[in-house]
Amino acid sequence: MGKHTRRKLNRQQQRRVEKRRNAEALTPEERARAHNGVVITNFGKRVLVEDEQGEHHNCAIRQNLGKLVAGDRVLWTETGVPGEGVVIALEPRESLLARPGFRGQDRMIAANIDRIGIVAPLDPGVHPDMIDRYLVACCQQGFEPLLIINKTDLIESEEEWEALAETLLAYDELDLPILPVSAVDGSGLDKLREALKEHTSVLVGPSGAGKSSLIKALIPDLDIRIGALSEATGLGRHTTTNSVLYHLPEGGDLIDSPGVRLFSPEKPENLKALEACFPDIHQVAQGCRFNDCTHTDEPGCAVLAAVADGEIAFTRYHSFQRLREEFDL
Repeated sequence: MGKHTRRKLNRQQQRRVEKRRNAEALTPEERARAHNGVVITNFGKRVLVEDEQGEHHNCAIRQNLGKLVAGDRVLWTETGVPGEGVVIALEPRESLLARPGFRGQDRMIAANIDRIGIVAPLDPGVHPDMIDRYLVACCQQGFEPLLIINKTDLIESEEEWEALAETLLAYDELDLPILPVSAVDGSGLDKLREALKEHTSVLVGPSGAGKSSLIKALIPDLDIRIGALSEATGLGRHTTTNSVLYHLPEGGDLIDSPGVRLFSPEKPENLKALEACFPDIHQVAQGCRFNDCTHTDEPGCAVLAAVADGEIAFTRYHSFQRLREEFDL
């Protein structure tokens, strides 16, 4: 309870200082000197900002602005040193994807996105629990989810395709867009390009999911771009362990995020709020005998009956219960 309260207070405090962070707090002189820009990546206490002409600037961050992340829209000023600047204001964020970090503080992943590409690899394996956690985040934030099944070149038989289809059946029934792709043989990449076109998307998933390989397949000159980022940040070839924004050749932006072992969405206000992010469970739950049913061992639980009958996938039910226990709902 205490941990959740502390995180909630931090968000309230963040909203209170928002006015001091945005363009409204600038003096007329500062506004006249400021340029529009977008954060490409964050590295330490500085950010790489792209201006409206596509040039990159290694920028310090004015105090009180807080942490900036890939996708943030900012105002910045020149310092007189070529290629450098100072971010002086943060434009209001339309959206923000974050995950719980150290000591309850949110670790931001990407800002101003409208689509999340959940990368589920066949190797080391497609894990429904990981998919479901990101789907809850999409539900909470209003993001459009896209399920990307990567490394399909590893499938060697029709039986393996059928097994994969069985694993994904619950998501197909939710009308979730599912794209099988391979960065190795190129299959599915044209459909993925079309799905990402004109969106600001972030690719998420565990380490080893192959996100970087997919991005390299989508962006032919990726190595050149990484070299330019490395030179601009002064960090060598290993530019950053944080998220990085790339422009797609067909239009739209794509943010590559670091792999995480276990992603957790924001804690819902109550059990009903979590249930609402599992539409297959929520619909059936209307038939439960008790309004506050946790769907564990209550008599007259319609959800338990549906799981037993195969109407609700056990993997989805298991994901729901893991999150319910994790959030103590």
